[in-house]
Amino acid sequence: MSGDTAPAVGVWVFPEAPAPELVDLARHVEDLGLDELWVGDEGPARDPFAVLAAAAVITDRIRLATGITNPYVRHPGVTAASMLTIHELSGGRAVLGVGAGGQLSLSPFGLEASRPLHRMSEFLDITRAVAAHEPAAGYSPPDVAITEAAAGAPLPVFVGARGPRLNRLASQRADGAFVSGMPPFRYPAVVSWARSVRPIDIALYPSVAFTEKAVERHRPEMIWGLLDTPPEVRDELGLDLAAVQAAAKASRDGDPEPARRLVDDTVLERMMLVGEPPVVGSRLAELVRQHRPTSIGLALLQDDLRDGVDHAAEAFAAMTAELGGS
Repeated sequence: MSGDTAPAVGVWVFPEAPAPELVDLARHVEDLGLDELWVGDEGPARDPFAVLAAAAVITDRIRLATGITNPYVRHPGVTAASMLTIHELSGGRAVLGVGAGGQLSLSPFGLEASRPLHRMSEFLDITRAVAAHEPAAGYSPPDVAITEAAAGAPLPVFVGARGPRLNRLASQRADGAFVSGMPPFRYPAVVSWARSVRPIDIALYPSVAFTEKAVERHRPEMIWGLLDTPPEVRDELGLDLAAVQAAAKASRDGDPEPARRLVDDTVLERMMLVGEPPVVGSRLAELVRQHRPTSIGLALLQDDLRDGVDHAAEAFAAMTAELGGS
């Protein structure tokens, strides 16, 4: 993007609502004029690939993305074939977002993010091999395959990561970087790493709370991002790893109160955007000016996702008006 032109806009959701509601939400996102919908893949929940496949046949315009899957729970070849199917169903509107995965997505299966740089590099190799119907290390193409040609356009692959190595890998080999799940003060470093080799697309997705109810919903859930975040982020927030680990264990055991106390207002307001839509829209305009993302969106964790999308649309309208008046 150039000047203060507004980028594409969208929302991220966690697929814990009933599947029909999530599919209907995709139609609502499109009806409101938003440009993309990212669906999380964070442990056992509604399957994002199934949701996106259903959304593909009832929408006409929006991009449909995983935000993000990982190379441990599914074989990369299976993931690639699933997303290529969605790409074909949608007429070339799918985006495959992948990252190393955190404890929230891996620990339910007893998995760990071992050798993340190697596994992510292998994932990119196999994904491209499946699309091109070519062999790669760890993959031999069968006689029947779904190819990018069948979808009419290459399948974009975005990498979502918090640290330098995976973001530099994205800059070298991916089509874009999905920058989310971290405090906005971390964006300058992450975006810089993601643009260190090639000027790839950036999808910038801060978390948001529009209401006090949403704030309290977010508060204990922030512990999972704090658990997986690089040490320097916890240091910046004045948080001790042992305290974060203890609060995360309590949350896993059904007691969110230690996490709620640890993520006080000072921490929460540095981790995410808080306020009514015009306030959030102004913050988004600042982020657009600073980072020049290809798309910008809001990660919605509130109970009423449809209401959250409505508020997001108001925030994007405020953002666009502010950028247009700059």
